[in-house]
Amino acid sequence: MIYPSILERKYNEYLPFVKVVAERVKSTLINLCENKGYAFSSRIKSIESLAEKIETGRFKSWSDLDDLFACTIIIPTLSHEEEVIKFCQDVFEIKPKPRIIKRGQHKKSPDTFKFDSTRIYTQLKKEDSIDLNNELNIYNITFEIQVKSSFEHAWAVSTHDLVYKSPEIDWKRLRLAAQIKANVEQLDTLILAFEQTSAIIQENDYPEIKIKNKLAREIKNLFEIGKLPNELKPKDMNRFCDNLYRLVITTNKEINNQEIQKIINVIKTEVQATSFAQIPRSLSLFQYFLTILIRHKIVEFPIDKYYYHITDELTTHYPDLNIGNNSIFSYNDDS
Repeated sequence: MIYPSILERKYNEYLPFVKVVAERVKSTLINLCENKGYAFSSRIKSIESLAEKIETGRFKSWSDLDDLFACTIIIPTLSHEEEVIKFCQDVFEIKPKPRIIKRGQHKKSPDTFKFDSTRIYTQLKKEDSIDLNNELNIYNITFEIQVKSSFEHAWAVSTHDLVYKSPEIDWKRLRLAAQIKANVEQLDTLILAFEQTSAIIQENDYPEIKIKNKLAREIKNLFEIGKLPNELKPKDMNRFCDNLYRLVITTNKEINNQEIQKIINVIKTEVQATSFAQIPRSLSLFQYFLTILIRHKIVEFPIDKYYYHITDELTTHYPDLNIGNNSIFSYNDDS
């Protein structure tokens, strides 16, 4: 692509400052994304893309260009969007010239489906001691932050090159991209209304789910009535019940509601018979339940291709658990 020499000079003049802005913005936003579990991507605009942008005729001057550096924060659902906007307002300079364009802010026909993510146009916060009279300054460079749901991001990266970088202008490709975008908006809406929507799904009497649900209810109740210390609460109750169910099912391949109730009763009886102060805080809840199930011979060892998480803390509390070394998870690198 041919672009004018004046653009090349201006671009190269600004590029070192844009790179500094990019590094500062990335270090700030990557910390947010790592803490919150969001994904992140970024880019410095190429000179070819910049030339094409100027040729749209939408920009009056160089200072109107607002995405020499741009990045995207990819959130799990749109319910996280306001939190991201608030964070950016706190750490960057949103006013007077930069702005926020929220999704749905531009009027569009209900049968139109196109890019509509929230965009934040902002600058680095200025330090009082910095002289900003010089136009060429990192604090005068506007950059763009897009906030997309994971579905939106998938649509964008999947269709952009297929449609907009195709050598042909194809109505069918554009139509298909719009149809996919319609599905993306529907998925985002369903996620936002997940609780309300799931309530109208037809129930299914799937036995494994019923058993895990029973386990979860009974364990939650033990915490609620103060029989188990809060320190032992699993990070993810679904995963905990999956693990407990797998432990039981590896011993007894055919387990039903009656048998799971017996197991629950054994655990509840043991917990309720143990004083609150005597329940070990150095073990995970899974390890504590494991010892109960082993002592009551509900779980026996060895189990083929099952490895118990036996730690020094566990054997200190329960030295009578004679589990063979071949059935214990090893922290040594066997490779």
